[in-house]
Amino acid sequence: MESSPFRSRTALIVPLVLLVVALFEDIVTYKVRQHVADAKTRAAIILVLTGVGFVIAASWIGPWIKQLLATARKGTRWGAGRLGIWIFYAAAYGAIYYAYLVIERHGVGGLLPASLR
Repeated sequence: MESSPFRSRTALIVPLVLLVVALFEDIVTYKVRQHVADAKTRAAIILVLTGVGFVIAASWIGPWIKQLLATARKGTRWGAGRLGIWIFYAAAYGAIYYAYLVIERHGVGGLLPASLR
């Protein structure tokens, strides 16, 4: 049996899912601020959408990613399953890093196409 520095693969999936939810939360907050003038209404909309985002992430996205990685690890013919998972993590966390770097340099609008800014 393979030993892993983590008790579960979930230890690497959960932060990834939470970072994606936080990223979408930033984008939604940006757009809501553009279209809703009243602060109380804005806060309510952002609260509801953030809650919905976390429910979706916890109920569907996290388990889907976990199942996808488990299937990929077991289903490879060339034994690249273990390496492939680490490549997936590196690419996913690298993409999230890049998105946050764009936000820091250009603001949240930098992630959106010009027509949606």
